[in-house]
Amino acid sequence: MKVSAEIEKDEYEIKVSHWRLLLETSRYYEIKPENGPVKRIYKEKLNTVVDETKSYTNGIMTCSAFCIEEQVGEMHIKILQSLQSKVNTYMNELQLNQRAIEHLSSGPPAKSLLPEL
Repeated sequence: MKVSAEIEKDEYEIKVSHWRLLLETSRYYEIKPENGPVKRIYKEKLNTVVDETKSYTNGIMTCSAFCIEEQVGEMHIKILQSLQSKVNTYMNELQLNQRAIEHLSSGPPAKSLLPEL
């Protein structure tokens, strides 16, 4: 199963899709969705949340994980925790940026910060 979650501004959506097992080796599984190409999942990556957000734009963040059917609920919780952690990190970084701007705006006039020509 693939568990995917997306947050877009104030909306949260979770999707659970079934992937058919094609091949199992000692190191990996080859699986295939109903429509789409075959994917190789290494066993150590099973039950691991993957952040699919390359950069935070337009208020969208996504995560996913592959797991067995019995672990869908557990993976949903792990995905929520991962998204919450990412939001907290962004909020902390933005607060630092805000403090830097506030510090700069309360300091010397901006003209003195510009190089003289």
